[in-house]
Amino acid sequence: MSKELTLKEVGSMFMEAQSLILCFHVNPDGDALGSSVGLARFLKQQGKDVRVFVDDVVNDFYKFMPDIEMVERPEVGTTYDVDLLVVLDASSKDRIGVVGECVKAKTILNIDHHVSNTKFADYLYLDTIAAATGEIMCDLFESMGWATDEKVATLFYTAIIMDCGSFKFSCTRPKTMRMAAKLLECGVQPDDIAEAIDTQKRSTMELLTKVLPTLTFAYGGRVAYIAITNDLYDKSVHTDNFVNYARYIEGVDVAFMVKAVESSVIRVSLRSNKTVDVSEIALGFGGGGHKRASGCTIYASIEEAIKQVLDALGKVL
Repeated sequence: MSKELTLKEVGSMFMEAQSLILCFHVNPDGDALGSSVGLARFLKQQGKDVRVFVDDVVNDFYKFMPDIEMVERPEVGTTYDVDLLVVLDASSKDRIGVVGECVKAKTILNIDHHVSNTKFADYLYLDTIAAATGEIMCDLFESMGWATDEKVATLFYTAIIMDCGSFKFSCTRPKTMRMAAKLLECGVQPDDIAEAIDTQKRSTMELLTKVLPTLTFAYGGRVAYIAITNDLYDKSVHTDNFVNYARYIEGVDVAFMVKAVESSVIRVSLRSNKTVDVSEIALGFGGGGHKRASGCTIYASIEEAIKQVLDALGKVL
């Protein structure tokens, strides 16, 4: 069980550590990347020895983000000794993959906003009301009086808007909007970021045309799902938003996408309306997330993974 800290205590922990590794969940999204790289950029400016790890490949979709080249994949079999391992935007240790095995840290700190957090680290700062981990970063910087340059502000702004759907999701609060306004004052160009996010590669649209025919309904139309099979999967294609094509259909309460990244490794993205807590479904498979947006990995065939998810949903619908 983690000891929960205040923001001031978190800030002090960063200042006291000299060597740090920041990491986040596999299949990284804009919030995980923006909050981690933004924090790493600032800590490097303070003279800290900082590296950013993820046990996965960062999709080219995120190449518009400043300093994204800072993110690296740890080498399996190599041991990394540091003062502090900081796990951001991940609710359980298994979500960080081999990073949890190869990094030997004196202390592990977890900064997160997911209701499914398992309190696995030595220390924890958890704010389940925050729209994004990027929002927590803004709180931390304000609490500590740390300066935010244009690149750090751009990273935090990107983290926030990508986790709250450009302020469309229910997690958006007045505070979220005020934080965004402050980041704009630091030089963030919202039109450039919006254009980078909305512009899709031709390969993405071509894959989407192949995935949409897999759209299937269950439980009288209350559930809709799509599938990216092994023969369709392309790790270079950004598919995070594909699940929304199943979600935004009249009558659908829960939508999910299954993606076969290997023959028996299926990543599941779950989305819901206000009546179903999909974080509980994801947690049952060792994943986690939010009430209306969660994910997990199922080690089975894609057909079996679909069956397991449908069975779990049937118990709550």
